[in-house]
Amino acid sequence: MDLPLSQFGLKPLLLSDKPFIDNILNTVDSILSSYTFTTHYIWRDIFQFYWGIIDNYFCLFAVYGDYIYMPIPPSIIPTLQIEKLGWGQGEFQNSLPFKGRVRVGMGLFPDEHYAQTISKLFSIMHRINNNPAVSRIENIDESMKEAFLSMGYNLNAGEPEYVYLREELVTLKGNPFKSKRAMYNYFVKNYTYSFVEFQSAHVEECMRLFERWKKDRGRKPNDDLFLYQALLEDASYSHKQAITNYESLSLTGRVVQIDERIEGYTFGFRRGDVFYILMEITNPEIKGLSQFIFRELCRELSDYTFINTLGDSGLTNLRNAKLSYRPYKVVPGYIAYPFS
Repeated sequence: MDLPLSQFGLKPLLLSDKPFIDNILNTVDSILSSYTFTTHYIWRDIFQFYWGIIDNYFCLFAVYGDYIYMPIPPSIIPTLQIEKLGWGQGEFQNSLPFKGRVRVGMGLFPDEHYAQTISKLFSIMHRINNNPAVSRIENIDESMKEAFLSMGYNLNAGEPEYVYLREELVTLKGNPFKSKRAMYNYFVKNYTYSFVEFQSAHVEECMRLFERWKKDRGRKPNDDLFLYQALLEDASYSHKQAITNYESLSLTGRVVQIDERIEGYTFGFRRGDVFYILMEITNPEIKGLSQFIFRELCRELSDYTFINTLGDSGLTNLRNAKLSYRPYKVVPGYIAYPFS
């Protein structure tokens, strides 16, 4: 990108930024997975991420090709958080004074200033984007929908996320889960396996499994074949980032081994009483393995009420698969555009 983002006080997203950013995003009252450092960082080979503090708000930008957008709305940084983390006042020279605060979904923030900040952020994006129509703010929580509408922005539906009651995924009770139980039981009865914690020694074998899985999936008929193949290519980068940086990203990882060979892996992370399943890959030729690894991970997560399996990438087959597990809630997200 020719225009240096440093002139807007933005700097590249680094792995060392995780504690600071997660401490901010953990205060956001949303179940959407985008309010975590990890879900953005693993895409760093495809997107360039930049962040900064603008008007006392944490602002994250994603650069793709020659355009820029915001993957999440700006989040307030409370004064106590600033002091606790030891940030100097020099980082906040453009800050507006705090006045009356209101609760609007994503925490306490000065509402009259929030609208000004949103306008400022769109101005930054417009200055960079050759086509201002691509300037946008994604993953707006449902509780913020009316606030953005009242500020005069056009909202489109974004990618929803699928949230389940963990207990239902473990027990699989009732007729709706009959086929899931059958597949799980088939795997348990027909294979000698181990379900173990991921270790750094598993990295290369997991990546080889991903490549086999990608090749197999790319050959299968799919209503969204062109999109699906493009997503498969992109996913290889995110899986590599997650697998190689699993410890620094505080990921929980499990693998299934059959005959001392890794045939499945899954990774996720925790936030509050929600566990987010970031990725799951299994050998498609092994009947029941997908149902097994999903159920066993959920069984281990006894401290959590909810399981969020993230979105469906707009793929019909993936959406149907996630709906087949009877989600407790399909959580919407919205994308804000300025009216043209």
